[in-house]
Amino acid sequence: MSRVPFLFRVGFLLGVAGVVCWKLVRDRVGEELLREGGNVRVFRVGGEDLERLLRAKIVEEAMELAEGGDLEEAADLLEALYEWLRVRGVEPGRVEELRLAKKRERGGFGAGFVAVWLDRDVC
Repeated sequence: MSRVPFLFRVGFLLGVAGVVCWKLVRDRVGEELLREGGNVRVFRVGGEDLERLLRAKIVEEAMELAEGGDLEEAADLLEALYEWLRVRGVEPGRVEELRLAKKRERGGFGAGFVAVWLDRDVC
């Protein structure tokens, strides 16, 4: 697969110098956009490109959850995460095992501890 940055390849495929708005959408949304047409181009990706877009989708959904705290956003985040795991060939149960092991070793987040480093520019 080409190592050209994905966004540039998207622009090339669409025949435009830049892409104003692009993101991975749910399957039925993509199908609906294909039927409706209009000022949108829809195409399918797989493999490395899909994995990369799923990671971006996870960040997008996490940010939306952080902004609004809506359960719908939590559901979208989990959907993107589960699909990323599927693409990577990882069973969700394996992640749950890792989560529980980390919780046993380092605890969870329920106690509400916040760390503030006074000598760091970044976390």
